[in-house]
Amino acid sequence: MNFLRRWWWPLFAFLYPLVVWPFGASHAGVVLAKHYFTLLFLLGGLFLELTAHPQVRLLHLRHLPRFLRAHPPLLLALFLALWMGLATALSPEPQVALTGSVVDYSDGLVWGLMMVGVFALGYLRSLFDPDLGRRVALGVLGGASVLALGALAEVALQRGLYYSTGPGNLPMVTFPGKGHLAGYFALGFGVAAGFFARRQSTAYGVLLLLLAVALGLTFNRAGVLALLAVGGAVLLFRRQPGVWVLALGLLGVGLGWGTVRLLNPQGERAELTSGHTLLTRLYYWKAALGGIAARPLWGWGGGVFEHRWPAFLPKEDLEAFIQQEFGKKGHELLRLANAPGGDPVFFLRNPEGTLVVMRIYLFRAHNGLLELALKWGLLGLGLYLSLLVRALAGLRGLRPYALALLGVWVFFMFWFPVPQEEGVLWLLLALYPRGREETPSLPLGSL
Repeated sequence: MNFLRRWWWPLFAFLYPLVVWPFGASHAGVVLAKHYFTLLFLLGGLFLELTAHPQVRLLHLRHLPRFLRAHPPLLLALFLALWMGLATALSPEPQVALTGSVVDYSDGLVWGLMMVGVFALGYLRSLFDPDLGRRVALGVLGGASVLALGALAEVALQRGLYYSTGPGNLPMVTFPGKGHLAGYFALGFGVAAGFFARRQSTAYGVLLLLLAVALGLTFNRAGVLALLAVGGAVLLFRRQPGVWVLALGLLGVGLGWGTVRLLNPQGERAELTSGHTLLTRLYYWKAALGGIAARPLWGWGGGVFEHRWPAFLPKEDLEAFIQQEFGKKGHELLRLANAPGGDPVFFLRNPEGTLVVMRIYLFRAHNGLLELALKWGLLGLGLYLSLLVRALAGLRGLRPYALALLGVWVFFMFWFPVPQEEGVLWLLLALYPRGREETPSLPLGSL
């Protein structure tokens, strides 16, 4: 049983990004599979904690406030869970906010509470297992490396291993697109950089190069920015390893670009040096900021704002956004239909005068911080940031999990977390290195 406790959460970290829906390839199916998989590990993790402390009784709940005061991260996480519940109850569409987006079940209260559960159980286990952080980081690195090999295979074969898609969309592996996959490679690159900086092992150098190559396969600028941030952080604290991390990272990205051009030219992104994507991001951010200003305290709840966002852009901005983001050059916006609880439908006239009808769903702010504020309000964002800043304190010691979080959150300044990676993110948040003053003064079972 002790062996299972030691490896339960590292196994979760390894398998999590690889879990897919076996009964048909669909984004919604994968998200549903993540729900079931996470629930299984939450129940198993709870059972392992209870059996580790058989002397715990319901009577000991009276000591819970004292325990939470001794562990502020747990208190903050529980407060965040409570705030998620209040934001859902007060949402304009509480039914949607409860279960999440009507398209793929992401972002809802149920999912948010499961993520807080991963954090809480990971935190509790780390109190009694000081080496848990290293093993979880190894699990993340293993999963990211398998994804990297899968990405290389997809580019070489010019077909998806799980999703059936065109060569221009590859690699995807188990993610909803090459952009989101780049975010996980940025996460894995941070873990590999941490291990390499602390040990300077050839094996970790090889994994560092592999993940950089995989990142290059995606032709993603935010991923390269994340790589530079990780390398810069290592360079700040340890000069020689930092130089190696940056050199191997940039070499790997270049090799990835060359591999795509050689084996899968359709996967090359011509807009890599273009400002087009950044311009469209400005419309996402403008709509999101308007939504936050409208409901700054409670937010909208998960999955709700994707029905409401057109109300926060004027007609000329909506028209320009549709033309740039969806390739509708020269299309004129005639009318917008946006029924409560439904996706916005745009009626356009193309340059030939023909009517074009387009429905837009799954709107996202393309900034992780704006996404959190839209869902749970500014207080919810502040609570999450308090956990993130605490975890990033590990950068000084070049902890792998801290470098991973740094890399992925630099990436999220232009993208947003998706269920395909969130379970691992919340587990990494729980891995702050504790000193003597932060360990329990009494065994948990004696409370």
